[in-house]
Order: sequence, then C-alpha cells, then structure tokens
Amino acid sequence: MEPEPEQTERRSLTPAVLASALFLAACATFAITFVAARGGLQLPIGPTQPPVAVASPEPTALQTPAPLSTPEPTIEPTVAPTPTIVPTVPPTIAPTAVPPFALPTLKPGDPLLALERCTGHPLCFLYVVQRNDTMIRILNRYDLDQDVILALNPKITDPRLIVVGQRMYLGRNRFVRLDPCPNGERCFLYKVVNGDSITDIAARYAISADAIRAANPTMPRPIVPGLVLKLPYPG
Repeated sequence: MEPEPEQTERRSLTPAVLASALFLAACATFAITFVAARGGLQLPIGPTQPPVAVASPEPTALQTPAPLSTPEPTIEPTVAPTPTIVPTVPPTIAPTAVPPFALPTLKPGDPLLALERCTGHPLCFLYVVQRNDTMIRILNRYDLDQDVILALNPKITDPRLIVVGQRMYLGRNRFVRLDPCPNGERCFLYKVVNGDSITDIAARYAISADAIRAANPTMPRPIVPGLVLKLPYPG
C-alpha cells in the first residue's frame, strides 16, 4: 500500500529543518567565543562630571543667656487674729418634779400598823374576818369610821353580813385604795367598774357629782367600765 502524498512530503522536510537548526547553533557559539576572546563588548559611557564641593556651614555662636534676677520676697503684714467671743449660755434649770398629793400619815402606835398593808397603797390595810367578829367589833377595835370602811369595801352591802375568812380593806380615809393624780394635783384616780354611776361614786367618796364632772369635762355620758376618772380631794 502506497503512503499518501502529504505524509511523504512532511517526512522529507524534517532532515532539512534539523540541519538548519544545527547550523544556526554553531554560528551563535562561534560568535560568542569570538566576542569573549576580544575582551567582551564595550558600551559607550557618558562624560564623568567632576565632584562638586559642598560648603560646610559656619558654626553659629551660642548666646549666653542673661542671668535671671532673683525677686525679693514680699513681706506681708501680720494680722492679729480676732478673738472669738463665745456667748455665755445660762445653765438650764430642770423643773422640780412636784410630788403627788399625799394623805396624812398614821401616828405611831396606831393599831392598823400591826396589819398587812395593801400592795402599792401604804395607808390601806388588809383584815381577815375572825370567828365571833362583827362589823361593830372591828370598828371599835381599830377605831374606824363605818362609812369609810363601806367606801373601801363596796361589795359589802349589809354591814351585818360578814363571814369568817372574808377579806376586808381597812383605813382612815376613803381614798387610801386609789392612786394620786400626777403633778401634785389634789385628786385621785378612780377606775369605773360595771354598775357604777356618777351619783354612786360621789356618794361613796363624799364629794359632789358636779365636782366630778368639773374635774372630767371630756368624760362620756353615761360612763363606761374601764374609764379612769379624777376624783377631787375634798378640803
């Protein structure tokens, strides 16, 4: 089988191309060797300018600063301090507490002094009814007033009906079981109990109902249990 014409022509050109390439390479090698043997290529260089001398600046003379003047110290006048006047405060005088109004004390040798005292009320005494006691005998034994004893014992409604072992309050004044009013007022404090009325209280302590109302202007009417009233002391 015969080869195609195009392939035959390409194969015939290949040796020629190779020969040309080898020739060019040989020429280049020869040229480089020749130039190297002659000392290489010398390129032209422009004219060299002479160096320019640069003038050094003259040193500047330093100026010596003028000495600073020392300021003279200023002497300020001394001002004498003004004395502080402290006001004299008069001493505070505490008000003298007014003692509460007190009842007359018992005389030495009083037969009541042999009895037990009531708690908180030194002029009130406790007595326990003994066998064969009667109200008259007790009053005579201790020289007491029956109206005062009945005022101190409001639960005794009949003086003839006392029993053995019954406790009684004894004293020489109707107010010995009450606390005195504060600040020296001439009165005593009474606590209203159930069943009390202004009339009954006034009769028990031998004072007027009007005196009780005057001493207690804000009291409710009628009075109620637990209310504390001022009872003015007569005399």
